[in-house]
Amino acid sequence: MLKRIYRIFALAVLASALAGCGTLFGRSSGGYYGPEYYSGTAYNFGLLFGADENNRGYFPATLWCWVSIACPVLTVYSMPVDFVVDTAMLPYDIYQTTP
Repeated sequence: MLKRIYRIFALAVLASALAGCGTLFGRSSGGYYGPEYYSGTAYNFGLLFGADENNRGYFPATLWCWVSIACPVLTVYSMPVDFVVDTAMLPYDIYQTTP
């Protein structure tokens, strides 16, 4: 019984660590991904469907994502978390974009 609880806890920690990756990549200081608002969610859509902002027009990241079976699943899993985090960060984004 205790071993099952540890497995469930480890799976929950792993899932929460993987969630929200689009927000981290979309808000990274090294690059610009998509619009000023909801950049993490836009990054996820760009990764899945090949937006020009993410892949610079030749789509290697999208191709890699679809070839590896786990990437689309994790990206779709991460989208609701990214949406919630982007919504929470919306006042800060508005503050940053106003002149």
